[in-house]
Amino acid sequence: MCLKENEGVLVMYIKRALSFAISIAFMSGAATAQETPKKPQITMGNGTANAIQIEGLTRQNGESIASEVRVDGTNVSTLRANTTAVTFPAVTIAKAGWLVLHPVIDGRPDGDIVSGFAYLKPGQSENVTIQIQHPADAGDKFLAMLHSDVDQDRVFDFVFVEDGINVEDTAVFEGTRMIAHLIALPE
Repeated sequence: MCLKENEGVLVMYIKRALSFAISIAFMSGAATAQETPKKPQITMGNGTANAIQIEGLTRQNGESIASEVRVDGTNVSTLRANTTAVTFPAVTIAKAGWLVLHPVIDGRPDGDIVSGFAYLKPGQSENVTIQIQHPADAGDKFLAMLHSDVDQDRVFDFVFVEDGINVEDTAVFEGTRMIAHLIALPE
């Protein structure tokens, strides 16, 4: 054999040996493929500085009446609506913000609909009541969550953007834990 043929045979043996060594290394666990970092898993619940107490949640039914009279006096309209208020025994928030209710529709919280909200000063607030702005019965489910008053104007600025990014008064997180609970309205 000529030198060139020997080099080709040698390269072939080296490739086979490397392939065999890599196979053995993977099977033995000595070498692993670099894993793509996993996205942090977002969880829900209470944190250390922010919390929503849902034990002892109460519901109150009521009726609201609104009237409209035109200046010319020709039309008078009255709107009567059943209302529901939900009271949380205690809510703690590190910075001023909002306790917000989002409805659960088809088994999933619908974050682009706001059913009601209440302003919270920093610290612990007791007996926080939210008026639900649509019909709600016992057993109806909601996502109760905290939102920060980012611009500190005491106005709930909620903008739902198509890609799911809330750029105004954002949800309160502690690490990857969103301060939120799924609740069912009590009797």
